[in-house]
Amino acid sequence: MDTLHSVLRSFSAETKSARDHLSVFREFLAHLDQIQRKAPATKASRPKPPARRKPVKRSRKG
Repeated sequence: MDTLHSVLRSFSAETKSARDHLSVFREFLAHLDQIQRKAPATKASRPKPPARRKPVKRSRKG
């Protein structure tokens, strides 16, 4: 039981000294921005052809 309490105390000490969520999020966005700038320019992909339609049924007038 003593080890459980010591482990729980160590966790609470970590959470108190943890960085602010907003600063972590800003750092994440900075990393994304950095990765995006390093990425090579992609080729322009071909435009998607329009979806095919079913042919219209026409009645015969005789």
